[in-house]
Amino acid sequence: MAFCENCGKPVYRLDKTCANCGTPVTQDGQSAQSDSQPAMRLQNDYSQSSPYTVLSTWGFVGSLLLMAIPLVGFIITIVWASGGAYNLNRRNLARGYLLLMGIGIGIYLVLIAIIIATGGSSYLLDYMNQSF
Repeated sequence: MAFCENCGKPVYRLDKTCANCGTPVTQDGQSAQSDSQPAMRLQNDYSQSSPYTVLSTWGFVGSLLLMAIPLVGFIITIVWASGGAYNLNRRNLARGYLLLMGIGIGIYLVLIAIIIATGGSSYLLDYMNQSF
């Protein structure tokens, strides 16, 4: 239990003033709590412009729509993936998008190589010519 600095009477934890003399009480718990509240407000204000701010659903949708534009989207994706995006979520989204594009192109090239190696390209060309 704490005591009043002015009169020496006991002061309870939640008291803001001394019940005996009326002087303001500065207790460790209250001063730490009052000091942490402005810090929380500063932290919350800072987090709005933080690179760790979570993108909203529409932020992801907008980013994906921008990256889907044929040539410009590819350039935007490379810029965001290489660190041009301030938000880390958008940067990681662009990196994942580039990885998926690379995997898709790799699978496509492997399938084309298999078709050419098995002689299927002439079969496909003959089939296409017969259908017209």
